Amino acid sequence: MTTGEKIAALRKEQGMSQEALGEKLGLSRQAVSKWEADQAVPTMDNLMELSKLFGVPVDTLLRPDAELMPKTEDSDESWPGAENQPVRNGNRKWKIAAIAAAGLLCVSVVCSAVSLWRVLAMQQQIDTLRMQSGPSTIYYPDNTSAENSDLADWSENVTVDRQNTENLLVTVSAVPRSMLDGETAKFVVRSGDQSWECDAEDNNGYSGKLSVPFVDTFSVYLTLTGTNGETRNILVTSEYDLEQRLRLSVTAHWNNGGISSTGEKNPTTTVSGGVEVRVYCSSEDVKPASSNIVLYRNGKVQDMQPIDIKDFTGDSTFYTDVNWRNLEGELGEYRVKVVMLDNFDKLYTADVD
Repeated sequence: MTTGEKIAALRKEQGMSQEALGEKLGLSRQAVSKWEADQAVPTMDNLMELSKLFGVPVDTLLRPDAELMPKTEDSDESWPGAENQPVRNGNRKWKIAAIAAAGLLCVSVVCSAVSLWRVLAMQQQIDTLRMQSGPSTIYYPDNTSAENSDLADWSENVTVDRQNTENLLVTVSAVPRSMLDGETAKFVVRSGDQSWECDAEDNNGYSGKLSVPFVDTFSVYLTLTGTNGETRNILVTSEYDLEQRLRLSVTAHWNNGGISSTGEKNPTTTVSGGVEVRVYCSSEDVKPASSNIVLYRNGKVQDMQPIDIKDFTGDSTFYTDVNWRNLEGELGEYRVKVVMLDNFDKLYTADVD
């Protein structure tokens, strides 16, 4: 059995809930739950308290191969006919019992010494790992159901940062179910191996705002650090598909007409016809602000025609006619593109196919 399984079995044997055990140890129900799920290891002080509470050695709690042995009642040393035995037999029994007890005491002392040595060695290994890896941190899985949430309330908003359109602006607030005196708080945004953080302002709960690079997926955590250095990381929310939600999707093609060329010695080019432009965005926060169909010759702007985008509804198609004739140069020198700015001044381009 693992340490967590042993704690759970002993707790149930005592008829205690996780919350009741946590109260006896001065900890939260979540801390006990993490022990029993083997997501965290009790500290040495907590192990000693558990040992006293359940009446089992610390070594028994730590060693996977050590079984939990139920206590047995003292055996009845009387048997039928015992009163007829000579007194010397009774004396001999007591001598044997005393020798056995002394032997058991010696074995117990040795086992306790070995157990203490092993516990101290294990604690030293744990402390070494903590020093190497920094503060112990557990990031919860993406599960924000009311039953498992450590938050009494929370809110979050994400949009494009107007100060830097390559970034996202994340505004978040959270109220933990339990708030401890002296805790410091910050919000951490994690995306893959990257993370960004800001201090959380305490105002009947915690709030913060931070600008992060434009990533497609991230999770927000409230990180609480106690006066003893112990850290609680609480998942607030997760966001997905931000590139699709907060960026315009712009495509364009010729509905009729196109680019054509006439003449061989002195060729001229004509760009004429109807251009169909589709613009899509799932967020109401992002919308096109200005758009043009631009004519390029060898990469340089020659002319442009504005697109009427005032009736954008989130998924709209716009039709615009262009008519550029008698242009010098060959057909291959010309390109037609849609150039669009959104309301955050983010630039988008799309070739007219």
